[in-house]
Amino acid sequence: MNWFKRLLLAAIWISITQTLQAQEHYNIWFRGTLSVPVGKKFKIDNEFQHRRQNGFENENMFDRNLMFTYRNWVHYQHNEDVKFSLSPFAYFSNYKIIQKQTDETAQPHSEIRFSAAVELQHQLFKKFYVVDRTAIEYRVFQDNQTDITRLRNRFGFRYDFTEKIKLGIYDELLFNVAGTTYDHFFDHDRIGLNLECKVLPYLKFDIGYIHLTRLPLTSKTKLHENNIFMNLTYQLKKNTVSKMKTKKS
Repeated sequence: MNWFKRLLLAAIWISITQTLQAQEHYNIWFRGTLSVPVGKKFKIDNEFQHRRQNGFENENMFDRNLMFTYRNWVHYQHNEDVKFSLSPFAYFSNYKIIQKQTDETAQPHSEIRFSAAVELQHQLFKKFYVVDRTAIEYRVFQDNQTDITRLRNRFGFRYDFTEKIKLGIYDELLFNVAGTTYDHFFDHDRIGLNLECKVLPYLKFDIGYIHLTRLPLTSKTKLHENNIFMNLTYQLKKNTVSKMKTKKS
């Protein structure tokens, strides 16, 4: 973990040396996931995401578009405590973060992203876990902006009240390791709290709050964002998947 400590120290130093006043922003994030089990250890997820943001000089987080996303994941559950993930394709339509009046009418920019991640968990006490997720992303933009390689690490704790109800708290740091100047090595920091509930055997939702500190690529002024998120995941039953395969054959 020495490499991560160095990144953390560098991000803290950059944050301290940036004295410009941060601006406040308000967002709401929605995500729906269709999960398809493949065998005992593999699973394929298809994610659809929509984010909204406040308009100019208001705090209405439903006011304007912020992002539309489609992304697929292939997950390999090595064992109960280790999971590997690969996203071979993701498409993002990104709108400007609204800081002035003209940003409300700006056209969105598209991005293609490729990602890989490993997620670990370790049980400290009964029902209490430490969780860690490390990922690397390669971001390709439609305009003349240089492609960016971004590293991210999310570290936190989870308490399982039951198998169906889980509460988590975490801090996720994101760093631009290639494609930007040194001033933008720090990308953003997310401090989050989430509650996961499985309402049916194959249906669960995840709600929570994230306080996000972001340094936009086109600015030296950091933004503080207050984000409420709602995620819904539906997993196809294994026998349903088997029937679909039988019909195709």
